[in-house]
Amino acid sequence: MYKAKRTQLLQQGACAKGQRLMRAERLADRLVIMPEPQEGNKRLMRLYFTYPVMLAIGLLVFSVAGIGPSFLGSESTDLHIITVLAYLVLSIASLTLSFFDLGSKQVEYAFAILVDSIVISILLYTSGGAQSGLGILLGISIAFGAQGMPTRIAMFSTAVATAAIFLEAYLEYVFLNHPFNNLTVLILLGTSYFALAFLSHELSARTQLSEKLVKQQGKDIANLTELNDQVIHNMQTGVIVLDEKTNIRMLNDAAWRFLGRPISTVGYALGQISEDLATALNRWRQQPSSQQRHLHTHAEGNDLLVKFQNIGESKRTGILIFLDDASRAAEAAQQLKLASLGKLVASIAHEIRNPLGATGHANQLLQESDHLQGTDRRMTEIIDRNTSRLNEVIENILSLSRQRPVESEKIRLDVWLNKLCKEMSNNYRLQPEQMVSYVSPPDTNLVFDPQQVFQIVNALVENAIKHQAHKAEKLTISLTGGMDPGTREGYIEVIDNGAPISSEIVDKLFEPFFTTSNMGTGLGLYIVKELCDANNIRISYLPVSSGGNCFKLKFAPDRQDKP
Repeated sequence: MYKAKRTQLLQQGACAKGQRLMRAERLADRLVIMPEPQEGNKRLMRLYFTYPVMLAIGLLVFSVAGIGPSFLGSESTDLHIITVLAYLVLSIASLTLSFFDLGSKQVEYAFAILVDSIVISILLYTSGGAQSGLGILLGISIAFGAQGMPTRIAMFSTAVATAAIFLEAYLEYVFLNHPFNNLTVLILLGTSYFALAFLSHELSARTQLSEKLVKQQGKDIANLTELNDQVIHNMQTGVIVLDEKTNIRMLNDAAWRFLGRPISTVGYALGQISEDLATALNRWRQQPSSQQRHLHTHAEGNDLLVKFQNIGESKRTGILIFLDDASRAAEAAQQLKLASLGKLVASIAHEIRNPLGATGHANQLLQESDHLQGTDRRMTEIIDRNTSRLNEVIENILSLSRQRPVESEKIRLDVWLNKLCKEMSNNYRLQPEQMVSYVSPPDTNLVFDPQQVFQIVNALVENAIKHQAHKAEKLTISLTGGMDPGTREGYIEVIDNGAPISSEIVDKLFEPFFTTSNMGTGLGLYIVKELCDANNIRISYLPVSSGGNCFKLKFAPDRQDKP
């Protein structure tokens, strides 16, 4: 049941992470809704080709039904109708082809403006010339087309259109004997064509630049939002966001762990998830304070430091809750104190070592004297025992200050533990059956620093032998190891059959200078804990149900290697 629940929680965590990524990708599209560049060009082209189709249909209706202005086709009705019909066919063909990616859009635009120039020039010819006002229709085509062409092509197409209306005026003069007195109108039309082309092209360029800039800003905002989301969710500090009704709107992974890994959180009231935290919130509302509050939750027995803060100036907008592990904060403070103390003690140890060595050497010379009586010899033994003890304390302190860097390598665990058993059995004069090793699965490989892990295991074995001296002959020590199939974490266990450690002192086992023996220094297990921390190993004490003690070393997943 536990594995099923754990799998469900992991799946929900992966699903939530995927939803956050999808939400960030959609955010830019919500900020700026615009088509892709290629799609935008196609839409503009279709709109451009729709205009001549509608214009041709309108001109055809006016001509056939006779409901349009009287000047339309006044000079040549047949030519006018034929031109409009040809214009309609070409426009429909151009609109249809715009739905297919057949070639360069610049060529399509230029061809369309050329067709419009010829057609509208003919319509001017059949409708009385420039004074009919049909020339403005060509300006609309130029304004549309210039948006989809480079500056040089747009200006060239405009020049062709201008030349077309001047040519039409000349043909009127030659074939219809119309006086050439509309030069001013033609110049104004030509100038307006160039102005429309330039302004339309510049407006289109600036619009596209603004779209790109806004789209990029939208992406930047989406990236920043996702970055903030990732930072918040990977923080060691728990963060909870509540709305004005104290319903949970968001919480990060650390807060989810602190609250006992609930199945559902977002949208639920805080009191449904954590009654302790809801009670602390109500107390804070009655007596607001920016100071952190200490809270002991029933969920996994966490001791938390809690800080509440209003969102914005209004107290009705919502509340931010920050959660920190009180034990981690206390451990950090202790480590800081111990670091400062360690430097001081290390310097003192160097100063003590020389006179201590001289004292020990003098005591050895004194012991070699033939004139020592029983009481005096007893005194030299006391001096020798206490100088050795004091020298051990100094060695332990100095070993902490000159700890070498971790040098990990891949180790075949069963071979390494078997070799370790034989070596320690010889060193501590144990019988072969008193120290055994077992690994499951047998082909487990782990990655760690063999020298430092040897030092850890050796210290634990030595500690077991020292504290079980009264039953030395019956003492058995087992070194077991392997890999947890559920968590894929490697582990090593040092198990003895001695008297279990009292539950009252279990929490103090790894504190510096804590010892239950008059002859102990209180630094053995503390040094073990420091070595474990340096190697990213979690060490814990577990009482054995059948009697005895177990110290378990758990290797982090990123420091293991699958068999």
